Amino acid sequence: MKQTDKGILFFTVPVVILMVITSCFGILHSATYAKETSAWYAQTIGQDFSNLFVVAPLLFFSSFLASKGSRVGILIWLGAMITNIYSFVIYCFALHFNSLFLFYCVILGLSIYSVLYFFYRNIKVSFKSWFKKVVPAKSVGIFLIMIALVFAMAWLADALPAILTDKTPESITKSGLLSNPVHALDFSFYLPLMILAGVLLIKKRSIGYILAPPMILFAAMTAMNIVSLMIVSMWFLKVNTLPPIIIFSGLTLTCLFFFSAMLRQLEEEEQRTLS
Repeated sequence: MKQTDKGILFFTVPVVILMVITSCFGILHSATYAKETSAWYAQTIGQDFSNLFVVAPLLFFSSFLASKGSRVGILIWLGAMITNIYSFVIYCFALHFNSLFLFYCVILGLSIYSVLYFFYRNIKVSFKSWFKKVVPAKSVGIFLIMIALVFAMAWLADALPAILTDKTPESITKSGLLSNPVHALDFSFYLPLMILAGVLLIKKRSIGYILAPPMILFAAMTAMNIVSLMIVSMWFLKVNTLPPIIIFSGLTLTCLFFFSAMLRQLEEEEQRTLS
C-alpha cells in the first residue's frame, strides 16, 4: 500500500511560491542584479527562467505525487530538490546582496531540510525493493560515474591551467566573482556524490537505488540550466553559444534516457505491487 506523506508538501509548496516570486522579480526588475557583471547578470537571468519554467513546475507536480506515495514522484521530486539546493547555494553566496536575499535563504533552508526530512522518515526503507530485479543497475551506475568524470574534466580544463600559472580563470574574472561557485560545489560535494551513487548502484546497495536516479535527474537538470544560461547569454551578450547549447542539450536527452530506464522498471514494479 502506498504511504502518504504530507510533510513533503509542507516544505515544497512554500519553496515553489518563493521561487516564482524571486524568479519573476529578478527577470522583470532589472535593478535586482544591477551590481553584477554583464556575464553574471545574463547567467542569473537564465537561471531565473529555468527556475520559473522548469524547476518550480517540476517540484510542484512531483511533490503532490510524492506526497501520495508515488515512487516515481519521489524520485523526480528528490532530483528536482537536490538541483534546487545547488542553485540556491549559488544565489545565496555568489550574488551581491539584494532585496531578495532573505527569500533565497528561506528557499535554500527549506530545500535542504526537505531532503533531510525525507531520508529521516524513510531511514528503514529498502529502496532496492522498489525496483524489479532486472533493473539495469550496472549500465546506469557506469553512466552516472562517467557523467561525473566528464564534468570534472571540463571544470579542471578551466581551473587547473590557471592554478599552475598562478592566474585567475577568465570565467571568474568575467563574472566578477572571488571563485567559481559551480566548481566549488561540484568538486566538493555533487560530483563525489554522483560517483558514490553510481558505485552503490553497481554494487546493488539499497541506498544506491534511491540516490542514483535523482542524481541522474540532477545531471539532466544541470545541463538544462546551462542551456538556459547559454541562450540568455547569447541574447544579452551577442555571443555565439550555439555549440555548448547543442552539447548540453544532447547531454540532457542522454541523462533523461537513463533516468527513464530506471523509472520504467520502477513503474512496472509499483503497478504490479499495487494490482
